Amino acid sequence: MTGSRELAEYQARLSSAGITSDYRAVLVRGVPQNPMFDVQAFEDVVDGFRTKDGDVFVATYVKAGTTWVQQILHGLLRGGESGGRYGETVPWLEACASSPEVIGPREAPGWTMEKINAAPAPRYFKTHARVEDLPRGRARLRVVYVARNPKDTVVSLYHHARNKPEFGFTGDFETFLQIFLSDLAENGSWFDHVLGWYQECRRNPGTHLFLRYEDLHDDTAGVVRQLATFLGLPINDQLLADTLRAASLKDMKLNASIGMNHLRKGGYGGWKAVFTEEMNERFDRLYARKMSASELTFRFD
Repeated sequence: MTGSRELAEYQARLSSAGITSDYRAVLVRGVPQNPMFDVQAFEDVVDGFRTKDGDVFVATYVKAGTTWVQQILHGLLRGGESGGRYGETVPWLEACASSPEVIGPREAPGWTMEKINAAPAPRYFKTHARVEDLPRGRARLRVVYVARNPKDTVVSLYHHARNKPEFGFTGDFETFLQIFLSDLAENGSWFDHVLGWYQECRRNPGTHLFLRYEDLHDDTAGVVRQLATFLGLPINDQLLADTLRAASLKDMKLNASIGMNHLRKGGYGGWKAVFTEEMNERFDRLYARKMSASELTFRFD
């Protein structure tokens, strides 16, 4: 477990931004991360993990549909199996390495780093890494990046912070929005994370696939077929139907392996019930400035 020094370092960042909050995180390469992570172990897996040709990473900023895509891959790889634990099929690599006693069993059940290292390729992993922090090694990898509009992301991340005890957060949404807009929420800057991966996917379209959460929501079957084609996985009508059923919110809630309200409501546009007019105007000003040089767009309604 990480120590008091790492937590104090993050709290100093909050204070310097003028934010008074009980939110907890640790800094890994300057980026706030889950406070249960051992920073050195996290660093070690970024620098030293030995990837294998054919390995696949599902990469996202937190609360962008990661679990949904993990469940879809679980279905595609296991014949449309309903139930089961998606973390067994697509474990969170960094969690397994840096919190083997707490976060690892939630996010990578049945896995240890020894088992991961011994497993044959292709292996499938979840990660929340920035482009520069992906444990790439020297192997030929495929990356599926999923991005969600930031307004729904911050609302989902707010509930995530309140429901996961390690973050210790008891504040209101206005405080959490300030944390998010100051790049101090888990995973740091949404803009840096998403735009970095967007450019990486554009540079490497043969091995990197950029998906929008909103497209996955509106045309789940079409995106599942696109994902299977990109990864070279077999797909037919029956497998598609079984996978869609297993990846429905209803089925996933019945078979959730994490608990703690990890799966809440899905969809998009729910931010409108949470944001005040002033919050929305403040957010839009920052969004316009940060996104001005990119052609990347999102649906918010």
